[in-house]
Amino acid sequence: MRILPFLALLMVAVPASAQGTGPAPLTLQQAWEVAPDASAAVLAARATLASARRARARVAADPQSLRVDRIGADNDLANAQRALDAALAANEASVTAAYFGALEADTALAVSELDAAIELQTLQAEQARQQAGAATDLDVAKAQNAYRQAQASAADARTRRTLAYNTLASLLGRNAPTLTPVTEAPPLGDLDAYRRRAAEANAQLVAARNAEALTRAQLQATDNDFSSRSAIQQAQDALADAERHVTEVTRTLELSVNAAYANAQAAGAALANALAADATAQQDLDAAKARLDAGSISPLAYRSGELTRRQAAQSLETARHAAILRRLELDRTVLGG
Repeated sequence: MRILPFLALLMVAVPASAQGTGPAPLTLQQAWEVAPDASAAVLAARATLASARRARARVAADPQSLRVDRIGADNDLANAQRALDAALAANEASVTAAYFGALEADTALAVSELDAAIELQTLQAEQARQQAGAATDLDVAKAQNAYRQAQASAADARTRRTLAYNTLASLLGRNAPTLTPVTEAPPLGDLDAYRRRAAEANAQLVAARNAEALTRAQLQATDNDFSSRSAIQQAQDALADAERHVTEVTRTLELSVNAAYANAQAAGAALANALAADATAQQDLDAAKARLDAGSISPLAYRSGELTRRQAAQSLETARHAAILRRLELDRTVLGG
């Protein structure tokens, strides 16, 4: 399986605390490993590659095959390998996005259920105050409405979670009852390093260079006394077109890498802000706990603080996933997958 360089850094083990008598949570690495066998695009690309290998072997075994034929067979094989790499990269990207979508759906459900529990507690408190003559019918009605809205949000979150896990299961060819979170987003590297790697390994650029080499070989095979001037001119024009294509692909690739890198940078900045906000929310919750223990605030006020803390963690998870996906997009741009 083709694992993009950045994705290899995200391979995580199942935490010891998650290992019990039940099924172990699925990790992102395991999702990458099983998904290709459930992908029609990957399976088709594998079949095409196998066919190209057989064709290349037949040309290599034929003592009468020409140099141009061998170069063409080599290029067909290389193109088939690149097509498989692209299918695998697209599959990895889809699986990663679906995996993160399911994790975020888990978190959204937990937050919505906590909100509903707090709204229920608030309603019960208002009803008690009403019985004591300290709250009006309107106060209770407002609390009832807020609770119904929170219940509806929780029901919607459950539906969204089911859909998210179904999407992931369709990509994996199997169900994934629970997932292991990804808690780290490796730092972004230097732009020049990505540019150099793209210049060396980008699939579209390599294909363009191979096509140029083939047309050059065809010109060499044509430019002799056995060929007409028009045939030679056609071969020269084909080489000029191939050279221009290499130049255009190179230029477009540099622009694409620059844009993908800028997106990754922006996502990294958003992640840094989310980390800061999460740390502040934890400090606020710690302070609220101290006030709760001292009797300065009510348990309901503390639970509201817990909700704020969970929402900050939810935002952090979303920002981390976005940063990882932008890095994945950058790697795919570089490699041409």
